[in-house]
Amino acid sequence: CQHQIFLEPEGRNTPELYVQGFSTGLPERLQLALLRTLPGLEACTLLRPAYAVEYDFLPAHQCHASLETKKFRGLFFSGQLNGTTGYEEAASQGLLAGLNAARRAQELDTVVLPRDSSYIGTLMDDLVTKDLREPYRMLTSRSEYRLLLRADNADRRLTPLGRDTGLISDDRWAAFQAKQARIEAEKTRLASTRVLETSELAAAVAAASGQALQRAATLEELLRRPHVHHPLLAAHGYGAPADTGISPAEAECAEIDIKYAGFISRQEKQLQQLAGKAAKKIPAGTDYSSISTLSLEAREKLTKFQPADIGQAGRIGGVNPADISALLLHLEVQRRRAAAAAASNGQQQRQQGPESNVVPRAEPLPAAAASS
Repeated sequence: CQHQIFLEPEGRNTPELYVQGFSTGLPERLQLALLRTLPGLEACTLLRPAYAVEYDFLPAHQCHASLETKKFRGLFFSGQLNGTTGYEEAASQGLLAGLNAARRAQELDTVVLPRDSSYIGTLMDDLVTKDLREPYRMLTSRSEYRLLLRADNADRRLTPLGRDTGLISDDRWAAFQAKQARIEAEKTRLASTRVLETSELAAAVAAASGQALQRAATLEELLRRPHVHHPLLAAHGYGAPADTGISPAEAECAEIDIKYAGFISRQEKQLQQLAGKAAKKIPAGTDYSSISTLSLEAREKLTKFQPADIGQAGRIGGVNPADISALLLHLEVQRRRAAAAAASNGQQQRQQGPESNVVPRAEPLPAAAASS
């Protein structure tokens, strides 16, 4: 049995190393002795003892993805209380819980970040759908949508939502719109500018990519080649004009959109195909124990986590695709029964309608009253 340990330099100009993968929950008197048992660290020096923090937590499956508790409306949990570890994990939860607490106080709907919208959305979804057995740390590998969740498009994905929820000021919104306009203008320029196969740029592209240019091509087509990047275009006089004001980071955004357009489009199509079923809501309080077509484990897990939709249900450990199919069939049967019952009630009301509209016939007055 082997356990990997990594020696991570703390900086370029310091001899300090961080021992990644080594337990930090040991008493100080043992730490140095144990470090010196590792190959290569027999003569190491302990500059600062490591430490561990022990804390209680509440299983986060007791919360909705908005971090509002399922049992108590208006009560929100965030941070290590939900079983996470790390500053960024706690900060992201505090941001979402604080936003939703303020919205709940104003009688507004809470905000839920879909799993494919951000790493925060992935974090929240994992917390409320997985039975966590150890402190949770957000890793990029936990997301199946890494091609879409990039650092260069984080503002494009989340700024509009921030604007809708009142978190983005007018100045910041204007700056965001101006940035997106510059990126789109650069993509248009790259798609419309052509270079000859005999140009110096064509030769440089051939050298970088290992693929000779056989005909005239647009700058967009050149950027799709391996090892060809925006600075190469600029070095041969085909960079963005200075008066556009586009920054190197914005030019890189345009390049990424172009270079990976095919892969991005494929993943977006996959998302669209899944969205129809995944977004199907599950009525609150569904009695999973009564659905005999579900496996026993699925009934137990679905009852425990109470997913809000089919997408969440499918990500719960122990719930397999056959269970999701059975659940979809059950929801469709229930929908049809409800529709049939509503149609039957409507028909009965229409049949009773004419009788309720009959005006009662006036009774004849007694003779004495009539003569008076």
